Amino acid sequence: MAEIEKNQPEDIRSKVTQELEELEHIERESKSQKLPKQKTVFKADSIKSRAKRRGVHNLPDQTNPPMGFDPEKAYDSVFPFIKLPFLQPQTPEDNISFGSPELEPNRIYFGDNLHVLRALKSNSIDLIYIDPPFFSGRVYNQIWGDDNEIRTFYDIWEDGLPSYLVWLNARLWEMKRVLMNNGSIYVHCDWHASHYIKAEMDKIFGYDNFQNEIVWHYGGRMMHKVSQYNRKHDIIFFYSKNPAGFNFHLPKDEINFEEYAKARHEKIHTDKDGRRYLLAPDANMNRTIKQYEDELVEKGRAIDDVWPIRYIRGNAKERMGYPTQKPEELLERVIKASTDEGDIVADFFMGGGTTCAVAQKLKRRFIGCDISRVAASVTLNRLIKDGEMLSGRTASINIEKPMEGQSKLEMTISRIPDVKVFYLGVYPIDKYSKMNQEDFDNFILTSYGARRFTGEEELTGVMNASTTLLVGPADPTKSISEERLKTYVQDSLRLRYQENIRMKLKVVGWVFPPSLQKYAKVLEDYFYKQNLAVDIELIPINSQMFRKRILEHYPDADDNEFLLKFVIQPSIADISYKRAATLKYDFEAVGARSNNLDGYLINCQWDFDFRDGLFADTDYSLMREQKDGKYVAVLNATKEFDKRGKYLVACRVQDNLGGEAILTKEVEVK
Repeated sequence: MAEIEKNQPEDIRSKVTQELEELEHIERESKSQKLPKQKTVFKADSIKSRAKRRGVHNLPDQTNPPMGFDPEKAYDSVFPFIKLPFLQPQTPEDNISFGSPELEPNRIYFGDNLHVLRALKSNSIDLIYIDPPFFSGRVYNQIWGDDNEIRTFYDIWEDGLPSYLVWLNARLWEMKRVLMNNGSIYVHCDWHASHYIKAEMDKIFGYDNFQNEIVWHYGGRMMHKVSQYNRKHDIIFFYSKNPAGFNFHLPKDEINFEEYAKARHEKIHTDKDGRRYLLAPDANMNRTIKQYEDELVEKGRAIDDVWPIRYIRGNAKERMGYPTQKPEELLERVIKASTDEGDIVADFFMGGGTTCAVAQKLKRRFIGCDISRVAASVTLNRLIKDGEMLSGRTASINIEKPMEGQSKLEMTISRIPDVKVFYLGVYPIDKYSKMNQEDFDNFILTSYGARRFTGEEELTGVMNASTTLLVGPADPTKSISEERLKTYVQDSLRLRYQENIRMKLKVVGWVFPPSLQKYAKVLEDYFYKQNLAVDIELIPINSQMFRKRILEHYPDADDNEFLLKFVIQPSIADISYKRAATLKYDFEAVGARSNNLDGYLINCQWDFDFRDGLFADTDYSLMREQKDGKYVAVLNATKEFDKRGKYLVACRVQDNLGGEAILTKEVEVK
C-alpha cells in the first residue's frame, strides 16, 4: 500500500476522499451523541430497593435508554451505517428552476430517510416536522405502492410495537443531531402508539425539552360504533433541542369581540369616546380593569394546544388524492411558530409534499425525503405548480381566492429558489448518461469506500495494498476497451509492493461484451501459467454481484435491509387520443410497461400543457387503482381543454421498483 501511495502527489486530496471523511465524521458524531442527563426524572433506586425487600425483582427500570439504543454504537448496532453516495441532479427534471439560481436551492431526496439523515451535517436544520407511518397496520400505511415502501413497512411491523419504536428511534436520533441548537421537532402520530412515542422521545430529546402535546381536532364524518367515543383527533408532540433559547413565535387567533364577551359572560360597555370595553379581573384577580375592544383585537388571543382545523374536504384545491394528506393550514401554523423566513424546514416522511409546499409559500427553505418515487413525483408536480405562481413564471395561471377548506396562504409574486432532486440507494440508470466521467468515478469509489488514485497509471482507485479499481465509462451503453483493460492490469502489477501478494483487480462497468470477458479470461490464464497470483473480476453495476461486493464492506448489515439497486426506466410506446366532445379528448398511454424484473406500473401522470420539461398538473398526478391488494396504474385520462390550439401533452409513468419514464406528443385540439 505504501508503494502505491508513493506514486501519487502528496498534496492532492480527491473529492471522493473528502466525501468519505465527511461521512465518517458524521458517523462519529452520531455515535458520540449523548443521551440527556435527567436522573431527577428517571430514577428508580428507592422503588427497586423497597420492592427487593418484598421479594420483587422484575420491576421496569425507567432509567433504561430508549429502545434499540447501544451506549457505544447508538443505533449502528441495529441499523449499520452504510456509506452510499448521492446521485446528484443530472437531468433537467431533477434541476427545477424558477428564475433565481443565485439562491440556495431546496432539496428533495429519493431514498431511505435514515441513510439520507446520516449523510446530512449536524446542526443544519431549523425545524423538522414528520408524519411517520402510524402503528395501525400494514395495509393502511401502504400509501404509494412502491416495493421500497412495502419492504420498509414489513420491517417496521416484523416484531410488533418494539420493532416499530426501534425503527422510529433510530431516525429520531439522527434528527436530533441535524437540528440546530435553537431548533424544534414536531412528531405527528395517533392513538395507536402516541403514548409509547412520547416515552421514547423523552429519553432521546429530554423530558425538559418537551414543550407541548398538541391535539389536532379535525372533525369530519361521524363514525357509528356504539362501543366507542368518536375518534376525531391526532397528536403532535413538540420538542425543542434545548430547554431554552429555541425559536418560537406564539401563534395568535383573531378575536371576535362579541363572541369573546359572550364566552366570558361579560356585558359590553361603551365609554364617552365611543370605545367598547369589558370589565374583567386583572391577572392577580384582585381588581377590575377595562379590556378595550381595539386593544384586544390588535393583540389577538394566544392559541391553546387544541387546534380545531378541518380535514381537507373533497373539493379543496389542495387535495392530492391520497388518504393521509394533511391540510396546509396545519403546517402553516407549525412553520410560522417555529421558524423565520429563510430558515430550513425538513420533512423526512414527505408524502405528497405538504410541508415542502407550505415552506415554499412562506419563504422558508426546505428539505423533503421519501422512499417512494411516486411520492417524490407528486410532490414535484405540486412544488412546480405553486412555484410558477409564486415566481410569476406562468402568467396564464390565475391566482384564485382559496375555496372553503383550502389554506389561506397568500400567493404573492416573489423570488423562489430552485429545487434539486437527489437519489440515495435507488438509482435510475438513465440518469448516468448525463454524468461526467469524474463524477461517475467518484460515485463508484465512494460506494466501495476506495480512494482515488491520482498517479499517471491507468487506475481509478485504490482499496488496499492488494486491491485496485478501474471504473468504466459513465454512459450505460458503453464498455471499456480491451486495450484499456490490458494497460490497467500492467499498471496494477507494476505498483504492487510485495512480489508474492495476490493482486485483486476489480473492473466496474455497466456492460461487458463477450469479447471483453473472453479477453479477461485470457489474461488470467496467462498469469496463472506465469505463476503470478492475479484475479481479474468484471463487476456489472446493475447486478447482484455489485450489490454483494459493496455489502462485503458492511459485515453487520442484513442483506434484506441493504437498499442498493439500479433501476431501468419503463417505456411508453405511444400516446393515443380521440375526440370525445367539443374541446374534450380521451387519452391513453399505449404499450406502457415496466422494464425491470418483477416490475409493474403503479402510477400514471399527465400534463396537457407541458412546458420547459416540467410536470405541473396536480389534477392528474395520481392515476391508479387497487387490484388484488396493490396499486396498478390507470393509463387512460380525459381532458377538456379551455380553447382550441396546439398543445404538448406529456405522460409519465412510475413502476413499483422506482423506475420512471416520460413521453410527449403534440396534439391539435379542434
